[in-house]
Amino acid sequence: MSHCDCGMTVEQPAGRTHCHECGTATCRSCSVEFDATTFCRWCAQTSALARPAA
Repeated sequence: MSHCDCGMTVEQPAGRTHCHECGTATCRSCSVEFDATTFCRWCAQTSALARPAA
């Protein structure tokens, strides 16, 4: 069992995703997909949005 940074308990592997940037386990509410890559909402604000469009 792990916890998302928002405090939600993430128990099921199917309900848990990992941030591509920092590796943090996140709940589905805090996961953001950008160019088929999953980020946590905190890294998405800094990393994903700063990447140039292809």
